Amino acid sequence: MIFQSIITKAKLRNQALDLAALSAKVKGAMSSSAKKLLSSSSIVFGGTLIASFFSYLFNMIMGRMLGPAQYGEMTAIFSFLTIISVIGGGILTVTMRYSGELYALGEYRALRKLFRIFSRYIFILAAGLFLVGLVFSKVIGRFLTIDQISPLILAFAGLFFSFLIVVSRGILQGTQRFVPLSFLGILEMILRLTLGIALVWLGFSVSGAIGAGVLATAIAYGYSLVSLRKILASRDKTGKKEAFRFDKKEIINYSLPALLASFLLVLALNVDVILVKHYFPADEAGTYAAVSTIAKIITYATTPIVAVMFPMIAEQRTIGQKHYRLFLFSLLFTLLGSLVILGIYIVMPAKVIGLLYGQSYTGLHYILPEIGMVVLLYSLISLIVSYYLAVRNFFFLWVFGLVMAVEIVAITLWHPSILAVVRILIVSLCLLFIQMIGYYLYTKKEQLSAVIRGDYDFDEAS
Repeated sequence: MIFQSIITKAKLRNQALDLAALSAKVKGAMSSSAKKLLSSSSIVFGGTLIASFFSYLFNMIMGRMLGPAQYGEMTAIFSFLTIISVIGGGILTVTMRYSGELYALGEYRALRKLFRIFSRYIFILAAGLFLVGLVFSKVIGRFLTIDQISPLILAFAGLFFSFLIVVSRGILQGTQRFVPLSFLGILEMILRLTLGIALVWLGFSVSGAIGAGVLATAIAYGYSLVSLRKILASRDKTGKKEAFRFDKKEIINYSLPALLASFLLVLALNVDVILVKHYFPADEAGTYAAVSTIAKIITYATTPIVAVMFPMIAEQRTIGQKHYRLFLFSLLFTLLGSLVILGIYIVMPAKVIGLLYGQSYTGLHYILPEIGMVVLLYSLISLIVSYYLAVRNFFFLWVFGLVMAVEIVAITLWHPSILAVVRILIVSLCLLFIQMIGYYLYTKKEQLSAVIRGDYDFDEAS
């Protein structure tokens, strides 16, 4: 009995030591991953917070200067333009991924080549879309119930700079130059605000608001070129003399899923504004657009986490480091940040809307918490999509596309009220999130089983 007691105590002591060692290992890994994520995210968050402040000033002031009906037109055009600009979002993802990998390998000559090639093809693509937009501008205007097509023509003209700037943003983000990236967003929003106020005050109404966005993006693009000079002028660390050759087939194979993912994300965030503008009266649609814009504050608060996570995971994957901790931390931080803002919407929705847009927009205050829930789900889905793109796993696209198709059909066939539309959004995005996080857990089933058994090696996890 004495020997059994000694053996039992020794086993318990060894188990305690193992648990302590495992805990120290996990804490060490957590501190390194979390510290880098938080430090980089804080830079982007600060820039995004300032840019978002001016963006919301722009929306609030335009809402007051234009009134609900014209503000609804402006928001619908911006939402439609955002969906068209999904191509630019796909290019951003591709540029960010390849620039991140080339930066990690020290291939600066290849970075310069990447910038030239993508800028050239983006310009040609923007020119083609501008011509198509001119041809179908009247049809689009009728669908969005917009009388004048001049704001639409300005919006299509803005595609040139909107597309070109994504190449600059992608390289800045991929090379983890978060300070100039953040300032770029701030500059663009300040210019849009000041130019928007001036042009609308001069009597250009919706065209002035749209034109302000075009001019702001054009000036910001000029600044981005200055920011890229130092990066693109750097010397290679590899010492190779031969010209870098891109694998065009591999780029295309990655670009198509990235483009589709970007389209689905933009569609998920903007399709409701367009459909509400189409099916509901102008004043009601304008009020909904304002409430929806307020709800999207959640994305401005959580997007920095996604922006930092993608290049970090791409870099870790390139050099063979493990990245599961970074993803889980990003998911946790995104959820916590979203819940804080959603709590404010639940407690005082009418006060938030009245403070930001005025009492004429408070008629739909009761839907703000539910739209906030939609945006919370979207933020989590956006982060998971970015993770899958970084690790080159595209299985999620099939389910994402199916859910969006069902959502649009459901709203088209059944829209008795705006609240019904919002609840369709909640159900569809909730199902999509469950599927996507469920698929991630399924791919990690062996690691989860190992954790349950107690023989999980955190250093070997991916």
